[in-house]
Amino acid sequence: MLFDFCYNVLLFFIFSVVGYIIEISHISIKQKKFVWSRGYLLGPYLPIFGIGGWLMVYFLSKYQNDIVAIFVFSMIICCLLEYITSFLMEKLFKLRWWDYSNRRFNINGRICLENGILFGFVGVWVLFCLNPVVANFIYDLDNSLIYFFGIFVFIIMLLDLIVSTVSILKLKIDTSLYTNQDATSRVKKEIIESLSKYMFYYKRLFVAFPDIMKSKTMRIIRNNVESVKEKKK
Repeated sequence: MLFDFCYNVLLFFIFSVVGYIIEISHISIKQKKFVWSRGYLLGPYLPIFGIGGWLMVYFLSKYQNDIVAIFVFSMIICCLLEYITSFLMEKLFKLRWWDYSNRRFNINGRICLENGILFGFVGVWVLFCLNPVVANFIYDLDNSLIYFFGIFVFIIMLLDLIVSTVSILKLKIDTSLYTNQDATSRVKKEIIESLSKYMFYYKRLFVAFPDIMKSKTMRIIRNNVESVKEKKK
């Protein structure tokens, strides 16, 4: 049981790192500049890709001889995962982390046909190319190394998830509480106190998710980030 757990953790981790590399490469090419930060976790990995890869391996391996089935089911699995993730993160953080409303054939701006087709191709690549290499790599390791790295990676990613989630939740400022009154100084004080403890994380977050800056709360926070920087000069 411990071996299976550690194996799956490493599989999930490697898929997450590969997904991170794919994501920053895609965004860098699209924006014509190097983008190094994606996702709200501190580490260089994207769990949504890890989960997607893991789901494809464990549910679609039986269709190994049917490339069309793998393509279609990969689209379905990844689109569902992306939609659910977007919905839950918006409910938790009160922020829309990505939005495809400007793309054709989208559903509530959370998923779109263009990405769905890409997910289909990625699914085929994962099942036929990536997973065999990753699986062989892990199985070639000594069992003691699999246990060590599996547990180590699990602890690191869990701590990252906790720290990152707590940090981003500290950004939540209910601006509705200050309706019809000037509470700028109070809000500014709260933000600066929070930012003084988590400046590095917030800076990375803003780089990773520029779209969240469109929200009213994020505009307030961005302005105060600049204020904090000026005070430290």
